[in-house]
This record gives sequence, structure tokens and C-alpha cells, in this order.
Amino acid sequence: MSIKEIGLIGIGNMGTALLAGMINSEVEKNDNIMIYDIDQKLLNAKEKEFEVAGAENLEDIIQESKYIILAVKPQVIDIVLDEIGSIVNENHVIISIAAGISISHIQKFIKKKIGIVRVMPNTPALIGEGASVIATNNVIKDGDLEHVKKIFNAVGIVITMDEKYFDAVTGLSGSGPAYIYIIIEALSDGGVKMGLPRDIALKLTAQTILGSAKMYLKTGKHPGILKDMVTSPGGTTITALHELEKGKLRSTLISAVEAATNKSKSIK
Repeated sequence: MSIKEIGLIGIGNMGTALLAGMINSEVEKNDNIMIYDIDQKLLNAKEKEFEVAGAENLEDIIQESKYIILAVKPQVIDIVLDEIGSIVNENHVIISIAAGISISHIQKFIKKKIGIVRVMPNTPALIGEGASVIATNNVIKDGDLEHVKKIFNAVGIVITMDEKYFDAVTGLSGSGPAYIYIIIEALSDGGVKMGLPRDIALKLTAQTILGSAKMYLKTGKHPGILKDMVTSPGGTTITALHELEKGKLRSTLISAVEAATNKSKSIK
């Protein structure tokens, strides 16, 4: 039997976001979580910050936890999988957030019949507003899947999809925050050009994007309908939209998602 419920391997930005989310939302209690990181100084700091137990090595965290979250870089996941592959058993659930690492790749290291979950989160999870997409193998139990969903619901929304969509998910929500930050920067530059102070321009831009996103999520209305609510005949907004169309904003954003998706496919 597991002593701890959660074993978190890797406590960088995303690992820390999950740790904070689980504890703050009370999905898991502090004393039900164990963490491990190769950086001993970082491990000690996170133990004190979150009042959780730290493991001395990978074997300890596997033996004492049920849900094993691999929050490590894709470049090192094979090293971790190679070490834990012979230790895990059918009672464990492996949860990987390593970008580009498929379930079938993980199964090469873990020969046992074990539940495996692949997750594509994004960086807004750091403030509890992430968008996580999850896929599983065909042996995971329903109760275990629900628990995994609770973990990631603690840092945003969760959508379950077939793994075949993960490259497109990477191109859209995985890389998407970077697209939005460029839009925030560009719109605020426009405000500055027209005489607004930088800090005010940035704040107005960010709140406008936040409010617009929430309005879509809460109303469920098509973005075109919401756009038309702002767009008066012969007014300022339709004049601005004409400029966006001339600049091919829609086409450029579509191409960005396509390019990121194709890049994700190419790095496997």
C-alpha cells in the first residue's frame, strides 16, 4: 500500500504550480504528497515552503506514492523512466507532462499493465488559469482518471481528448500564451503611440483580453456575435477591424498554430 497519494518528480515552474494548486484547492493535503528533484537545494526549499515530504531518491518516491507525476523536461524523461520502469507496479498511475513524449514511448520503459496519463498543460497553470488536455492508455481505471482530472482542475480547466490531437493542442493552447503576449504588447504599443502611458496601456490591454475571454466562456456566444456587439455601423471598431483584415491577422494566427503543430510533429 502507498504511504502517500501523490509523488511529484520535478519541481520546476510547472511542478510547483501543480503542487501549489493541489494544496490550495485541497485536492490533496500536504502530508499526502511527496516530492523529488535532482536539485537538492531546490528540493529542500520546496519542502519547507509547502510543508511536504521530500524523497531522497526516485526509488523512495515510487515505493511510497500511488500517482507519480513526471514534471521533468523531455530531455531527461528517459533517464527517469529507465530508473523507475522496474520499480512501478500495477497499483501505480504514471502522469507525464513532458512535452512531445507519447504514451507509447513511456510504455517502452514500463512493461507492466499500468495506467498512464499524458497531459499537455500551459503556463497560465502557474496562476491557476491553465488549460490542460489529457489522454490515457486503455488500462487506466475510471476512479484513477477522475482523480487525475481533479489534480489538473486545481490549476485551470481540463479537457480529455484522444492522443492523436496533441500536436494541434501543442500548437494552440500549449504555445498560445506566447501569441497572446505578443498581442498584449502590440496593442499596448498602439496605446502608447496614441499618447497613453505605458503602464496604463498595458493594464487596459490585459484587462480587455481577460474580460473578452471570460465573456465568451460565460455566455457561450460565438466570437463573431460578441464582435458585432462592439461594432457599430460606420464607427471606430469597424474601421479598426478593416485594418486588421488588411494586415491578415486571422491568416497569420492560423498559420502560427499550423506551424507550431507541424513543428511538434517533427520533433518526435
